[in-house]
Amino acid sequence: MAASGLSQRQRQSQIQAMGQRQIQSLEILSMGSDDLREAVYKEVQENPALIITKDAGGGNVRVSHAPPDSSRVSSASSAAGAQESDRHQAALEAHADTRLSLQDHLLSQLHVLRLPDDEMSLGERLIGNLDSRGFHILAPVSLLDKDSTAGEATLQKLIPLIQSLDPAGCCCKDTEESLLVQARQRPYPPRLALFLLDGHLDFLNPPVISSIVRKAQAFFEARSKLFGLKENPAWEGMRIDANAAENALAFIRTLDPFPARDYSTSETRYVAPDVYVEKIPASDAEGLSEDFSRGIVVQDGIAWRVRLTSSIPAVGINPSYENYSGEDGSAVISTGIRRAKEFISSMESRQDTLIRGSCMIVKRQHSFFESGPGNLETFRQKDVASVLGLHEATISRMAGSKYLQCSWGLFPLKYFFLSPATPAVPGSQDNGTSASRDKIKAEIEKIIREQEAAGGKKISDQKISDILAGRGIKIARRTVAKYRADM
Repeated sequence: MAASGLSQRQRQSQIQAMGQRQIQSLEILSMGSDDLREAVYKEVQENPALIITKDAGGGNVRVSHAPPDSSRVSSASSAAGAQESDRHQAALEAHADTRLSLQDHLLSQLHVLRLPDDEMSLGERLIGNLDSRGFHILAPVSLLDKDSTAGEATLQKLIPLIQSLDPAGCCCKDTEESLLVQARQRPYPPRLALFLLDGHLDFLNPPVISSIVRKAQAFFEARSKLFGLKENPAWEGMRIDANAAENALAFIRTLDPFPARDYSTSETRYVAPDVYVEKIPASDAEGLSEDFSRGIVVQDGIAWRVRLTSSIPAVGINPSYENYSGEDGSAVISTGIRRAKEFISSMESRQDTLIRGSCMIVKRQHSFFESGPGNLETFRQKDVASVLGLHEATISRMAGSKYLQCSWGLFPLKYFFLSPATPAVPGSQDNGTSASRDKIKAEIEKIIREQEAAGGKKISDQKISDILAGRGIKIARRTVAKYRADM
């Protein structure tokens, strides 16, 4: 039986591992302005060696400028109490809102009704257009579909229908209209109450009986002196005295100014720009040289200024800690200073990468910033990475969760990165087209409008593909169909 032997082998390999500082730097680079702001305040609260030196975005934070006392030990009982309080608060905040949403509640009632498809579709859009109070977000007329048979007459039919659903008073423009809708649905509402809610709610300010009577009487007296003016039949012979005013006021107080308050709502999250792009006037642009570090971009004789949001707090080392070192200070103090310096360095790296990357976007997509959507060029993240000397993954983190504000609106940074549109026409020797999807969609829209203006029939995808090929853009029919569907 052969004896088993043991052998040793030596193998050399190279492994690249990211340190804690690199990880922190990448995390900060990935954050949008709102998340980074929260991260700054959290770091300042946890590390007394770091302070906020300037905060243009406002906000308060408790920062100690007193010399550190390394001999001070926190109370274990206080810490335990604070942790228990935090756990209790987290439990409250984590409790899900299980109430039915207003939209779901209204839609469940609407879908029971037997309405034509066009009316049902418009009703769903009206309900989807309601805010957390149950009021219109956009003007209802803007929801009409030009290709639908549902017109303004249908709109005037559906709005009262939805207003009558539970809870009554939704699908209105404001509180005053909502109260009037609710009042009209009640049995035997006081006439004076209907009058006050129909454009005269200011008579209730202040809600004093004698004041309401005086204002209402003065209103009708002034109208009676106007020649040829016919009074609304609903108000003829209406009693206006203290008893009528008291009954009207008591009735109005039973109405709900916000009928949707008992239903859950999803909070609207507003996007804040991280980068601003502004065109520099020609008079100020003369003599300017391009400098990405200062946010100056010059292209085709036009200069642009790129700046970052001022909502990120500026941070620095606590002056009380600056004279301490690892030799004459405690290890806790030295660790705090080191952490503060690393955090500041990561912040500076993020700002530098974001400003230079944004400048690259403006320079490459100059046609967009000058002429608007439909003019984006092919542009990839690795193009920025190669120019800035960074990894493509770093540029991906830079562009994630960040938004750019310019004269054409608010756009995600990733909106400006486009790969060439493919595939090419089958059988063609050309492997694709260098035009971006944005430009192709703009060209397709132009072709469709030209066809409509000429009074022709609906143009086919293949015909559009042939026209594009004649204009130097070679894409397949199925790609045209996909872009038309997106549009």
